[in-house]
This record gives sequence, structure tokens and C-alpha cells, in this order.
Amino acid sequence: MTTAEFAVLSVLSLADGRLSAVEIQRAASLTGWSTRNALVQLMARGLVVRESDHGRWRISDRGRLAVAAKRRRFG
Repeated sequence: MTTAEFAVLSVLSLADGRLSAVEIQRAASLTGWSTRNALVQLMARGLVVRESDHGRWRISDRGRLAVAAKRRRFG
């Protein structure tokens, strides 16, 4: 998992709902390209889910487990 992917997952794990790519980008202090690339990679692995309403993203249960494991390992 890349640093950008972990940053995106961390932001989504702390969110109270769904966030847009721009909201994730700002909260994670990433570029637009890095954010979009991380979201696509995470979605391919089932760690995030794109909601159909207005391009919002949320973390999946699998994503929450991945964040928890990474935080224990590197936190």
C-alpha cells in the first residue's frame, strides 16, 4: 500500500459518511492526481466503494480492517 493510499483510507476511516474526491484530497494533503489514483487502486482491491450519488466515496469494512492493521504495524 502506498503512502497516498494509506492517507486516503485514513481520511475515509475518520469521516462520518461519504466524501468527495476533493474533500479527501484536501484532508489528506494530496494532489488531485494522487488522490484519484489512490481511490482507483483502493476500489480495485475492495477497500473503498464509490457511491452513485455525486461521486462520493466511503471506506468498506475490508478497508477499515486494512487501516487498523496498518496503524498497529506502523503507528
